[in-house]
Amino acid sequence: MSTKRTIARDSVFRGTTSPDQPQVKQGLSAPEKPTRQTAVWLADDEVAWLDDRLQDIRRGGWRNATRSALIRALIRAAIEQDPDLAGVSGERELSQRLTTPKA
Repeated sequence: MSTKRTIARDSVFRGTTSPDQPQVKQGLSAPEKPTRQTAVWLADDEVAWLDDRLQDIRRGGWRNATRSALIRALIRAAIEQDPDLAGVSGERELSQRLTTPKA
């Protein structure tokens, strides 16, 4: 009885790095905190902006980047800036406060 020969996956889909180079991992290795699903209402132009930024990220190499990952990163960046939001009276002023560097 003859054995059926098939192409081994590793022989066709091998990595692009040599064995002596460490393989680069994409994205966060593991969530630092558990995540929760939440609804966010966005305008069409805001969704288009997110999708355009995701295309830039994907062209740069992170193929499975998601809107959620991008939004979480934007929030973490805002947290690091620690903006003063006391007394904000609307979205326009909120945007200005978030984009103005701390003095």
